[in-house]
Amino acid sequence: MAATMNDRLQMLSDQQLLYNFSSNPMHSWTPGSVCNANAATWPVLSTVGATVAQLNLGPCAMLAPHLHRATNLVVAVSGTTHTYMVQENGARMVEQILTPGMMTIFPQASVHSMYNMGCGNNQLYSFLNDNDPGTLNIAQAFFMMPKDIGTQVMPFINLTNGNWSATGQHIPAIGTGSQDGFEACRQRCGLTTRAYPGEHLVVI
Repeated sequence: MAATMNDRLQMLSDQQLLYNFSSNPMHSWTPGSVCNANAATWPVLSTVGATVAQLNLGPCAMLAPHLHRATNLVVAVSGTTHTYMVQENGARMVEQILTPGMMTIFPQASVHSMYNMGCGNNQLYSFLNDNDPGTLNIAQAFFMMPKDIGTQVMPFINLTNGNWSATGQHIPAIGTGSQDGFEACRQRCGLTTRAYPGEHLVVI
């Protein structure tokens, strides 16, 4: 470990001080992606205490409700993006529409989501005050709870063949961090209907 920042700089090449989001293995526009520059993907951030994520949302794509153990500032670069945030129990839901040059904040541990309202590609950048902020998707976490807890909290869920784990498998995979969004948007943009069997989570 270098004793001073100047010593550390001498150990790094110019190339190591440059990060290319497009080379991130998560990079995709179908349906989208979250490309993190953090301590794991760009080691120079290991002592900085920050993460920057490039958010790529293809047509009608969305980020499912999730949270981080860090405060999150999100800046829109292109497109029109609708965001939702709930900070804690008893707080109202905050909705924003981000267009290029606009920014919103998601406080640490607040549940938030966003989606691309249009038929083009949207890009945003997310700035978090931790080099390992983590991400927890709410739906996946909920279905990791025991069945007895889950069905008491949401007794109106129709279980697939009575199986809690099988029902949770209908949730779209986390994949590259984004997923297909609302059917009405996809139809308006001439996209194929989603293949996810999420409709099995029937509310009665």
